[in-house]
Amino acid sequence: MSSISVRSSGEPIGAGAINVTEIIDNTRLGGRQIAIIAICMFVAMMDGFDSQVAGVTGPGILAALKLQPTQLGLVFSANSWGFIFGALIGGPCADKFGRKPILLLSTTLFALCTFVTPLILQFDLFMVVRVLAGVGFGAATPCFVSIATECVPRKWRSRLVTILWAAIPGGGVAVGFLGPIVLPSLGWQWLFYIGGAASFVAALLVALALPESVIFAVMRGYQASRVSRLLGQLTRSDYSDVSRFFVEEERHLGAPVKLLFVDGRALTTILVWIAFFADYFVLFGMIVWTPTLLGHLNVTPAQASAVLAFNNIGGIIGASLAGYLIYNFGPYRTLITTFVVASVTIALTGLAAPEFAPVVMLQTLSGFLAGGGHAGMVALAAMLYPTTMRSTGVGWGLGVGRLGGAGGPIVIGALVGAGWSASSAFAAIGFAALPVALIVGALRLYAAKAPAAIAAKTPAASSDFVEAEHMQKVESRAS
Repeated sequence: MSSISVRSSGEPIGAGAINVTEIIDNTRLGGRQIAIIAICMFVAMMDGFDSQVAGVTGPGILAALKLQPTQLGLVFSANSWGFIFGALIGGPCADKFGRKPILLLSTTLFALCTFVTPLILQFDLFMVVRVLAGVGFGAATPCFVSIATECVPRKWRSRLVTILWAAIPGGGVAVGFLGPIVLPSLGWQWLFYIGGAASFVAALLVALALPESVIFAVMRGYQASRVSRLLGQLTRSDYSDVSRFFVEEERHLGAPVKLLFVDGRALTTILVWIAFFADYFVLFGMIVWTPTLLGHLNVTPAQASAVLAFNNIGGIIGASLAGYLIYNFGPYRTLITTFVVASVTIALTGLAAPEFAPVVMLQTLSGFLAGGGHAGMVALAAMLYPTTMRSTGVGWGLGVGRLGGAGGPIVIGALVGAGWSASSAFAAIGFAALPVALIVGALRLYAAKAPAAIAAKTPAASSDFVEAEHMQKVESRAS
């Protein structure tokens, strides 16, 4: 019999009940939590692998399917379109049916689609498979984020999300370093086979070693015996004699989207959305097209693959240092400089090819700047909205930005199809970074006049907003 409850903070629940939320918050990280996080990171890494494997194998796909450059751009963007749809349905399904079953289903889906991709040589079916792979990754993302964050104390959650996101470009590093080994000897198809096989391993680990979230189990009214077993495994304690559990209701800080456009926030929101769109346009356009464009400039496929690996390494370092740079130099100054310099390094890549050493140097720096700039944009968006709507503001900014990630490869493909040289295409990708710098500058001017009045209409509800105010003082000091 189920004897489990959910309550709002302060609401009485009854004698003898165990607060699962409080137990997890007071539990030190142990082997069980680390194993859960490692499996979730592995799934995230496979996301990064599949997202970038099409870029490394682009020349092979182009020849095997006899595609035009515009069609190759569609192939590069297919994963992103599927990701958007998968993310929209994955979260609600996980909240209804459970994090683990939806994660297992979605991981199996993208594993299967990745593995069979090179077996399909008809363009329409190829696109369907690539979109479905994206759906799997998009649906998996909210699941592995929820499972990982719900097994650790609340104070660790924001840092853990950063670690999970860092695993995604880690998959790109794996693709890049495997390319020089696999492409010359086995062919482009084997990168998909390797990625698919590794994804099946991830699905197997989810099935056999990943538990359901104990917080979800409580909120969905699972049997007390099952909850006690899950909680005991997580905390290394015995709760078999407990018949009643509850969790504190977690009040999400999201807000209706319309609130992003009232009380003087409309211009801020529009500028943030445009900036994210351009940011993702540059990020995805660069990552997926760089190997193919370098091939047009007489860089070997193996070398182009290695270049992509170093680009991702730069991205990981840049994202890791973004917070430090913003704290010390202010968000506006940091981001304007970042995107201006990124536009130059990306554009120069086309001029430096086919010389391998300068191309690696420029692409590592481009990855550092683009990765750091993207992380910085997320931080800036969080600063521009008060706590009561910060999640909504950042979430919608990222959602609109993903449309830019889907559109970027298509636009670059159209330019190449129209006869633009590879060097000109690199210049176009680099040029797209300049609008982000201009928009950040506009936000700086607008925020200098508006934030006090806006904040006054939506009082701070937590220490998070105090942190945002502190960051604005940092910016003022750095200006």
